[in-house]
Amino acid sequence: MRLLISLLILITSSTIFAQMSIGVMSEPTMSFARVGALPRGDSDSIKNLKQGGKSVSLGLEIRKDIDRYQSITFIPGYLQTNMLLVKNNMQFLDVVHPKLPEIRDLAQASEKVAYITHRQKYAGTQILYSKKLQIKGMDRKFKIELGGGLGGYFLIQNDVKIKTEGFAIKEQFTHIFTDSTGMDVKPLLIQAIVTADMNYELTPKSHIVVGIKASAPFTSTSSSLPKITIFAPALRIGLRFDI
Repeated sequence: MRLLISLLILITSSTIFAQMSIGVMSEPTMSFARVGALPRGDSDSIKNLKQGGKSVSLGLEIRKDIDRYQSITFIPGYLQTNMLLVKNNMQFLDVVHPKLPEIRDLAQASEKVAYITHRQKYAGTQILYSKKLQIKGMDRKFKIELGGGLGGYFLIQNDVKIKTEGFAIKEQFTHIFTDSTGMDVKPLLIQAIVTADMNYELTPKSHIVVGIKASAPFTSTSSSLPKITIFAPALRIGLRFDI
């Protein structure tokens, strides 16, 4: 505890007079689910249906320079990860999800497809350390940074969105449920994060940021079986202003 307090005091004292900036960061994300082996029947079923799920996360970036090349960044905001399951070639009396009745549509004009998106919605923050690379010959308006850190998030909602194509259930093509979703999600998400960004100076006080982020959770996403762990690589697109 004393070491942690000393470290925080050192960081605060070394950055109190340094340049500070504030900005917004958008992270278009593609989520991929890793499914545990047990129980085997459920695991194999999910593995055969899962695909990558798209979402967008948003955050407010608060950045403090340590020196000309190093900085500490806090990004409080909203994070969403998904697990997408796709059921193709569905038939009369098939069940899309336990919360919905059987398919009663007898039409054969088009293929019946169901998209089942388990959505995990979080609020929390990223804490990142980054360092600018010194590259000879690069335009001074461009800067490349590598970084890493941690993300900590609390679950605010776990739901499932079901979208049907080629048929309707209860005269609707979209259904959203927040209970009995079929996936129990842990209330806390802790991630290890690495980033690579390119910063471009628009004006002496404003910058556009484009980069990539890779993150890995320390534990599985689900608390129910089979264990599901969601990895969510993302693009980073932001606008930053010096203050």
